[in-house]
Amino acid sequence: MATKGSNKGMRPEKNGFRCRPAESKPRERIEKAGTASVASAAELLAVILKTGTAGCDVMELSRRVIDAAGGVGGLVRLDVGDLSAMVRDWNAGNPGRRISGLGRVKLLQLAAAFELVRRGYGDAADPHRPLTAPGEAARVFRAEMRLPASQESFWVLPLDVKMRQIVAPQRISVGTVDGVGVHPRDVFAAAVRWNAHSIIVAHNHPSGSATPSDRDAKLTSRLIVASSAMGIPLLDHLIVTERAHYSFAADRRDLWVGGAAKAASDNAVGGGVPPRKPV
Repeated sequence: MATKGSNKGMRPEKNGFRCRPAESKPRERIEKAGTASVASAAELLAVILKTGTAGCDVMELSRRVIDAAGGVGGLVRLDVGDLSAMVRDWNAGNPGRRISGLGRVKLLQLAAAFELVRRGYGDAADPHRPLTAPGEAARVFRAEMRLPASQESFWVLPLDVKMRQIVAPQRISVGTVDGVGVHPRDVFAAAVRWNAHSIIVAHNHPSGSATPSDRDAKLTSRLIVASSAMGIPLLDHLIVTERAHYSFAADRRDLWVGGAAKAASDNAVGGGVPPRKPV
């Protein structure tokens, strides 16, 4: 029979996680396998969170956090303020599966881990490598856009004479769920600011579809004409989503043919610079 005080110094069991067999605990499984690839997303997050709360072990807490973000892809795109708002909104709508125990320190730890992930994605694109294919440029933009996003945004990527990025993509404008207002003046102001030899532009579609609209095509035509006037070639206009992209230079070369014809006319009158062939 246990005597009074026999549990002194022992940590109370809060949610039964300590009673699990070792093979079902994330840290032990990863250590035994020698690779984190054996763990599920919830298990990986549990390793970062370390502990759960009374009535909710760390595995269940991890599942709730991932569900609140709409999946791992959405979770790793959140910053500390976004995480706080996510927890607040989730708890308001899910009283039976509340997220508890994520205080200031844990939220900062998560935000720091996710920022490392995002920077890792960005580093995957070699800034010294010429961007000669639409897919390469799309990866560069995707690393900055933090997709999926609830609003359209428009970006410019300044390139040097060897078609290498001078700086990370520059966000020019933020719009609504179904459109973003862009003026060529703002686009080429960014190009001039970075002394770009040429540029690639891109925007996202919150719907997840990379299919261009008529408005997208008209904007591309306006930018091609403006690029001729500025002497800074527009190499491509991309529509970038989380899993796909659309290249106007690859699929609508007629826009550049029309732009080239107008540029030739402008050159004959005003001595402009002819546009470079798009990638």
